[in-house]
Amino acid sequence: MLSEYNISVLRANCCAPLLLARKMHKSGLLILSKFVKKQTLAPLLIQARKVVEQNLFLAVPLNSLSFPYWKNAVFECYSAASEICPSLNVCVLLPAIDKFQHSVKFDVVLASEADYSPSEALAEAHKFDPSCEDEILCTAVDPLDSGNGCMQPVEDSPVRTVGNVYSHVCLGGTFDLLHGGHKILLTVGALLASQRLVIGITAPSMIRSKHLAPLIPSWKSRCKFVSSFLSNIGMPSSRVEVVEISDPFGPPAVDPRFECIVASQETLSNCVKLNEIRVERGFKPLSLEKIEFVLDTVNAAEKPPAKLDDYKLSSSTNRFYLLGKLLRPVNKAAGHNRGFIRPYVIGLAGPSGSGKSALARRLANLSSAVHIVDCDQLGHKAYEPGSACYEMLIAHFGFEAIASPTPPHPIDRGRLGKLVFSDPRRLDELNKIVWPEIKKQIQEILCELGAKRDPDGSRPIVVLDAAVLFQAKWDLICDEVWVAVLPREEAQRRICERNKITPEAANDRLSRQSSAIASCTGGLDWWDSGQIDTGLGPVGHAHVVLSTEWEPECSQAQVQRAFSELLKRIPSVD
Repeated sequence: MLSEYNISVLRANCCAPLLLARKMHKSGLLILSKFVKKQTLAPLLIQARKVVEQNLFLAVPLNSLSFPYWKNAVFECYSAASEICPSLNVCVLLPAIDKFQHSVKFDVVLASEADYSPSEALAEAHKFDPSCEDEILCTAVDPLDSGNGCMQPVEDSPVRTVGNVYSHVCLGGTFDLLHGGHKILLTVGALLASQRLVIGITAPSMIRSKHLAPLIPSWKSRCKFVSSFLSNIGMPSSRVEVVEISDPFGPPAVDPRFECIVASQETLSNCVKLNEIRVERGFKPLSLEKIEFVLDTVNAAEKPPAKLDDYKLSSSTNRFYLLGKLLRPVNKAAGHNRGFIRPYVIGLAGPSGSGKSALARRLANLSSAVHIVDCDQLGHKAYEPGSACYEMLIAHFGFEAIASPTPPHPIDRGRLGKLVFSDPRRLDELNKIVWPEIKKQIQEILCELGAKRDPDGSRPIVVLDAAVLFQAKWDLICDEVWVAVLPREEAQRRICERNKITPEAANDRLSRQSSAIASCTGGLDWWDSGQIDTGLGPVGHAHVVLSTEWEPECSQAQVQRAFSELLKRIPSVD
């Protein structure tokens, strides 16, 4: 009778492979032990990662509807998952009761044979997907030798039951790159709210100053992350409201109906201020439901800078781990655009003070195959008396206006700058003369380097260090674009220190660069969020992002990681 459900029983020790012949499944439902124990959770997750490659849903046994029981179970599950199967998208499902609506789909059901027979596992799976007829894998696991963690139902007095604790619950955050901490926050909110769960997601205007803000997805994408997650775990959309917040306090500061706010330790002080505002307005103060963070044990070997290293999973550390990694497919049209395949060309861009030239030098120090083309120097060469560009500039702007009176009458860049920087039209005229001439020089250098053959046959790598890479459209001839990012305040400080100018002058320079880059990359500048997922802004066009914000050792580690991955890519596109 069980055969009609396509049920198979797997008997394997947790230390052995889960059957080499078994295919990997995109998604799976893991039914946890009847009491969530630390001793059995880890080996079950170890088995699950052997057969599931994308989405893993965890079903917590319905032993109790006590809120403390479920809150603790959720924390234990995400803590273990972050360590054991960090590459999987793990979601702890809300209890299978009428308060919640489950429509999750999975390809395989996993359970411990010590707790469930195949038919019992299938019955549990039907609570979340009644149409489920998937393969059932029941495995024997050896409990870990640990004295911690028998998750017995915990009752408090009075009893708080899930889905019926508070009518109106709120929480807030940035919610980019959804991680275990976010999932705990959202799940706890869903467990508490009987009528309405309001999630405030920070507006772009509030996050420009965050670390690596350009790597934060757009508000629309972050909203989708949150809504999709809550739907996946079984929270009815009719009880969920996602709003944009542009101040630190959001809807609960003006809506007396809210009863509870879910928050982490780092935001408790803001919650205290929020309650002070509510009391001043005659509202009841909110109950504070504090959640614990999930420790970041996965990336211990790749330690983030001290400013970010707080040993917990956070969006800032997750963004840091994106540095030096390929974010989007390389530009396969680059060879056609420049007219030849060799060499492999990387365009390196960034605002003043971002350290892009220092990053280029770090790359060159890693291999003799790396060649730097300083486009600023090519610009100086284009201005030299007797060059075609020089003659065009004199003809267009006038000898008296821009040439030095002293032979050989070089271009007086100071006079030229005063002429064009106050007039966008004249600046555009200048660029239309100079940029094509610089591109000709770039093409000549690329042809020369491409014709050379290293003894080991390696492909030459050329780094175009170009402040106007996007504005001049030189990115079109680059196989990859690498972008250096840095907080605007730090860029301004560096410019002042390097050029011995006032903060106002440095800010004016950055403002001009901000407008210029936004005008040619879709409206977003070097510091705006919402770039990585939209294709807008310089980071939206970047294949690799780097940052010199931290210690030199940190910059070097990013460059080495980026270069190591680059070498793996080059043979496939040569």
